[in-house]
Amino acid sequence: MPASFKYFLLRSANAVVVLVIVVFIISLLFSTLSDEMVDQLIAQRMQAYAMGLPEELTAEERSQALEEHREYLHDFYGIDDPFITRVTRTTIDTLTFNLGDSHTDYAYGAEDGRVTTIIMHFLPRTILLFTSAAVIYIILGIAVGLKAAQVAGSNLDKFLSIFGIVTSSMPMWWLGMLVILVFAYQLGWFTASAFPFPDETGLAYYRGVFNRMIMPLGTIVFVIFGGRAWATRNMVTSVLQDDYIMAARAKGVPENRVIYGHTLKTASPPILTSAILSFLLSIGGAMITEVIFNWPGMGYLLRLAIFQNSDLPVIMGIVFITTILWVVGYLIADILYGYLDPRVEVGAEKQV
Repeated sequence: MPASFKYFLLRSANAVVVLVIVVFIISLLFSTLSDEMVDQLIAQRMQAYAMGLPEELTAEERSQALEEHREYLHDFYGIDDPFITRVTRTTIDTLTFNLGDSHTDYAYGAEDGRVTTIIMHFLPRTILLFTSAAVIYIILGIAVGLKAAQVAGSNLDKFLSIFGIVTSSMPMWWLGMLVILVFAYQLGWFTASAFPFPDETGLAYYRGVFNRMIMPLGTIVFVIFGGRAWATRNMVTSVLQDDYIMAARAKGVPENRVIYGHTLKTASPPILTSAILSFLLSIGGAMITEVIFNWPGMGYLLRLAIFQNSDLPVIMGIVFITTILWVVGYLIADILYGYLDPRVEVGAEKQV
């Protein structure tokens, strides 16, 4: 079996184990909270059922009907089962994407009240925002970081260090509010709220999406770009000081070949890994940014589920999807690092 394939299997197995453990812990925490929520939900449904019973029923028939309905609800929600059984069942259901139904009477604009349907209604917009921002700040960060490393100590290098520290220290939500104040209310260039999404078709739809997306996209890129460029600059600078780079330059190898053929190839594993981790870390801040701009993505959905509905199935579904993004992101980073640096695969093979 090739070493690369063994490395892939080892990292994939580790990722699966981590995912199962994390989901079990999440199920343990949410099952404790869910007991209180289900008790309240059952009380509300029992009250509604009691109000709907025919008035001609006798007191004994009414009491029997209420008891049968209470037993049905207890069986439906499974609250009479042992706690560990409910936690295990929730873990298995979550891992198989059987996330259950929302506790609210409406479906957040989705086709039905299933949590999977609700999340899939909002998730594409979050992916659109995150992916677009990540592509921009990663490409710009690598390009500017490489240039700053080539001219270390120059005005560009000094400006990048200050810019990276300042922007990385800015809370994304705070900058988002300033952007709305200036570009939406003062200048009137863009729409202050991304909700509701445009209902046109064709070019008008994409124009409306772009108009709503430009401010949150710009906010995310502005906050993360400086840090990404500064990290790339530091990684490349350390590689430029290696002996083989000095020797290549002494032999008269063209500077572009030294930078893009030798230096970038050596620095690519940590650059790529840090870029993926930066993307994952930006999810938390960007989800808050979604709330600031009313961007109808996962952050907006989480706000609705927490503050308006106390909808635990939807909240747990969002946490589960976010966990998958983190685990898959780390797995991709590990696999790419092993592909770019064979020494990692050799070390993993020895462990096996």
